[in-house]
Amino acid sequence: MSDYLQRLIEDYERDLMGNVYTFVFSNHEEILFEIKKQNVPHLLGIGRLPLRQVRGRFANELYALLKNGSLTLDHVISVPKHKEVYKKIMNFNHLITILHCGDTVKVVKRIGTLKSSYLLYLDHQPNEIIHLGVAQDEAGGWYPESLLVLQRNVTAYIDDQIPLEIVDFKVM
Repeated sequence: MSDYLQRLIEDYERDLMGNVYTFVFSNHEEILFEIKKQNVPHLLGIGRLPLRQVRGRFANELYALLKNGSLTLDHVISVPKHKEVYKKIMNFNHLITILHCGDTVKVVKRIGTLKSSYLLYLDHQPNEIIHLGVAQDEAGGWYPESLLVLQRNVTAYIDDQIPLEIVDFKVM
């Protein structure tokens, strides 16, 4: 299990890194973004862990620690209250499905307090929903803002939101 995060990074580099994802929604909005390597530690929740390996490090440094095996799943599970980060790590591979299989993905336009404008999500398991939050930066570009895994009150982030259809999507 100590090399799980290294294998996760290998999967990311093979299947997600360098791809630009374009989604056109039924409200005629088009968003395009990529999952950059500096996004990965944030999406996994690694930066929030109270570990000496993590404190004061930038995202690119954390990515390097994940890739070279200096930061392992054993480190993560050694931290009290690690369950949220652990869920994100165990479900990170679902990003590949969310971003490559548009016909199985659902989307809502967020209204409310989350930073994300859109949530792309999989509800393939009745007791778990995996959400990728996409937000817009000050310059108008889009970026992956959050990876949320809900196992209780699973529809909390999609209830009372605006459901949309994915009209078109491309991976370049």
